[in-house]
Amino acid sequence: MQRAISNLRWEKAQVYERDFWSKQVSPEAGEASRFRWYEDRAHRIEGQVKEFLGRHREISVLEIGPGPVGIINYIEADERHALDPLEDYYGSQAEFVHVRDRGVTRHNGTGEDILSLNKTFSLIILDNVLDHMKDPGCVLRGIHKSLDPGGVMFISLNIYTRFGAMVRNAMECLEIDKGHPFNFSQSRVLSLLQKSRFKVTWSQTEDYGVQKRKYRESRQLKKVFKSCLGVVDFRFTAFCRKV
Repeated sequence: MQRAISNLRWEKAQVYERDFWSKQVSPEAGEASRFRWYEDRAHRIEGQVKEFLGRHREISVLEIGPGPVGIINYIEADERHALDPLEDYYGSQAEFVHVRDRGVTRHNGTGEDILSLNKTFSLIILDNVLDHMKDPGCVLRGIHKSLDPGGVMFISLNIYTRFGAMVRNAMECLEIDKGHPFNFSQSRVLSLLQKSRFKVTWSQTEDYGVQKRKYRESRQLKKVFKSCLGVVDFRFTAFCRKV
């Protein structure tokens, strides 16, 4: 099972995350439209998940690590919850509160705290957060216990080739990327899901070759360097049921 990181490493990741979002509340960051991609992504997920939740009369949804707004802000459901370790900070920023739907119940806490909610859900969303967590295996086991019978987990994250993940893990010794303590290859993600007693019912993986070519042709020094080094990230997305 995936090992947890130290409390010190976790705190560094949270400082990185807060610094990133603090820049988004500045006047230069733009208006609420900068969160529009959350809405577009929510509509795509809704269209896909209907196939899996057809038998549920009432839909309850939890998003873990949604950031200041999240996909949960735009999902249509009977009950919506969000769980984030920086919620107290996000909730104190008027620029974030302004674009939030008050129908979402927001909780301050880590993904590892999911069982403290004492609730079960039809759909649990993990969008680009598994590699940010302190203990990914613990979170997945908590999600397993928190899904309704027939419930679904949506998971999406940036992954690497096995070689790319190995290089990134070596770089982690220097903590070059403070916001991402973990680096997953597709096989590692699938293994972790299996060990956490999840079955993948649908998945999609971006084409690594296409993504690498985009990086190389971007003319951005950082992306070109990543392409040459073999640490290009590409997206893995899946719907899972517990077994």
